[in-house]
Amino acid sequence: MSAQEIRAAGLDDDPRLARDYAACNAFLRRHNPAAYPAARMLLAPDKRPYWDAMIAFASHVDDLIDDPDRPVAARAAQYDAYAREFLTFLAGENPWPHPPETTQEAVGRHLARAFAHFVTTWNIPQESVRGFLETIRTDLEVTEYPTFADLATYVDRVCGENTRWGNVLLMSGGRSTERADAKAGAASFGLQLTDYLRDLGEDLGDGRLYLPLEDLERFGLTRACVEEAARARQMTPALRDLVRFEVDRARRYFAEAADWWRLVDPAARELPRQYVRLGQFTLEQITRSGHDIFRTAPRARLMCAISSCTSFAMGYARVVSTRPAGHLAPRRPLRVPASRLRP
Repeated sequence: MSAQEIRAAGLDDDPRLARDYAACNAFLRRHNPAAYPAARMLLAPDKRPYWDAMIAFASHVDDLIDDPDRPVAARAAQYDAYAREFLTFLAGENPWPHPPETTQEAVGRHLARAFAHFVTTWNIPQESVRGFLETIRTDLEVTEYPTFADLATYVDRVCGENTRWGNVLLMSGGRSTERADAKAGAASFGLQLTDYLRDLGEDLGDGRLYLPLEDLERFGLTRACVEEAARARQMTPALRDLVRFEVDRARRYFAEAADWWRLVDPAARELPRQYVRLGQFTLEQITRSGHDIFRTAPRARLMCAISSCTSFAMGYARVVSTRPAGHLAPRRPLRVPASRLRP
């Protein structure tokens, strides 16, 4: 994270807070070194640290839930303790009277403090944050969804909430609109459905099936049938029809989200535009492979990778060309006293 970004976001007056945000940046560079830097560069410098805090916190709690090296009971205990400490800190109290004992614990505190500052600074509803934390915890217990309505509730409270938080950063004056949030939510649904198709085998290996059971039944499938196909990495005609059905559903969500970028601040339009296009490229990759989610044709991967990289490059070029030379976004005054989150 550059000094310019720290200054632009108004974080240079508090060295500890600046370190918290820098830890978010470092965490994300380790977590996703390829895609993360490209995405954040589509944002203005004053928005990047806040974006880091939001994405890093969500990724960290997801890691606590999905840690494959720990039994479920241990993951639940660790997650519950972390969520409780974060909410205590968000309420203005100090949940950490002693220094951290491990590097992971220290990083977790940095991420919690930065995200709490983001939530308070940008007036993110605390009930939204609580809903996210409560719902993502269900991944420890829920292994399948009977209906699409059940899945949609989960996606909205986990992924949709994240997208609406990010939408605040993209809007002029930090105030979103119902229409913009609806478009952002559609993009979130499309991306999640696409990920559930692409990661079907991996998710089943973790004991989870995100495709609704009613969709399986529509094509004469059971969970056992899908698990067998995933183990063998072999598509069946029925599974191929199911994938085609889900691709069409995701495509409709992306069509609904196609003009999301038009509703945000002109300086921030490239990020939502490219997120939607990235999802569309992934769907095209699945389609080019004959809806075989286990074996993607090399030519399909190549064509979609070229299209995706070209689109991001063109998007970044538009961002740079519309940003005045030497431009530094104005310092953003905090909406709460800094001491509010400094127990």
